[in-house]
Order: sequence, then C-alpha cells, then structure tokens
Amino acid sequence: MIARIWSGESPLWRLLLPLSWLYGLVSGAIRLSYKLGFKRAWRAPVPVVVVGNLTAGGNGKTPVVIWLVEKLQQRGVRVGVVSRGYGGKAAAYPL
Repeated sequence: MIARIWSGESPLWRLLLPLSWLYGLVSGAIRLSYKLGFKRAWRAPVPVVVVGNLTAGGNGKTPVVIWLVEKLQQRGVRVGVVSRGYGGKAAAYPL
C-alpha cells in the first residue's frame, strides 16, 4: 500500500499531498524561526545520546543501550540512563 501511495497510484495520494505541503510549510517555519533567532535550542550541560525510533517495541533499543553503557563505562565515562519505559507512568516526574 505504501508503494502505491508513494507512486501516486492510490486515491489516498491525493488526500495526503496537501497534508504533506502543510507539514513542509510548518516545519520550514519552525526551522526559519531558529535561523532568525526567534527560537533558541537548549544545550545540555553534558553530552547526551538518545536511542529511539518511531516504533514502541521490539526493535532492539534496550540491548543497544546496554551495549553503549558498557562500552562507555569501559572508557571510564560516568553514565546515566533515563527511561520512561513503554507505557510507563509515575505519580511524579522526575523520580
């Protein structure tokens, strides 16, 4: 189905095209606001690595984090891992 939409063979393509224009317009405006100085990026005081993707589970993020922590610790780096966890809920954040 995605291939049919991508190639323009699906009627859904006509519906999604204006939405893609809107998405491009909004993301371009946001990018421009950073370039012109209206918005500023927040800089963490320490190096940060984010391991994630668009899907929730089953893609190997946890093993990658474990491997990365072990490698960094072998190099003498103090490591902290922050994870909400899939579907995680707490009474208050941060814990």
